[in-house]
Amino acid sequence: FEIRQTVKTLQRDYLCEGAEAYYDDSIDVYTSVKIAIEWPEKMGDNDIKVLQDSLLAASFDSVVPGDIDRTMILSAERPEGIDMFKLKVVDSIPSTSLVRVYLRNLIVSAITFSPEFIVYQIMTETYEGGAHGMYESHYINYSFANAKVISNSDAFIAGKEETLLQAVKDCLMTQCNVSSMKGLEELGFFTDQIYVTNNFFIRGYNIIFHYNPYAIAPYSHGSIDVVVPYYQIEDCLTPEIKQLIIKGANF
Repeated sequence: FEIRQTVKTLQRDYLCEGAEAYYDDSIDVYTSVKIAIEWPEKMGDNDIKVLQDSLLAASFDSVVPGDIDRTMILSAERPEGIDMFKLKVVDSIPSTSLVRVYLRNLIVSAITFSPEFIVYQIMTETYEGGAHGMYESHYINYSFANAKVISNSDAFIAGKEETLLQAVKDCLMTQCNVSSMKGLEELGFFTDQIYVTNNFFIRGYNIIFHYNPYAIAPYSHGSIDVVVPYYQIEDCLTPEIKQLIIKGANF
């Protein structure tokens, strides 16, 4: 099973001209875009056009269909702050002086693979001023056999939402070493906001439900991965995802 990926990277730095009037100080303001993508070129004998198109659509706001290079360039031309400042391309951002830097980073990488499926993580980080930046991860589970991204409805049987939710809560309590929802609340979790996220990925015999900052807990908790074993929710899984998990875990 031949795998061929190309690591594509791009960085573009800008000086935000006129920013001193906006901030009422003399500190120079810059904005930076960094993009790094593991771009699939070949995955065995599978037709991966749908995979490539899905990665483009999930990773970028504006897409040049079928063209990762032009899409990356287009994205780099619209950094954070473009709606507020006139931007001037610079070779680099000074590291020896006091500056204010907006940023947008994008990293796309394959994190799990088998001849049955592949999982990509799409990580974004932005900073637009304020106390801290924001970072998020989203996942694509792609089935080679069915040539499609596995959606929530592809993975989970309709009508099993309450069972899935209880499994997520039980596993989260186990991970946090508490025995009740009250215990989670005391740790700072938003217990009335815990839900079954569509943002999940397959790893071994587990399904990991990923929650970005603020989704079910304060920013200080960071991203939260709730690991739910296959056997615990087997009755909630469709035959399609069961087959992927079993074959993939045995690879």
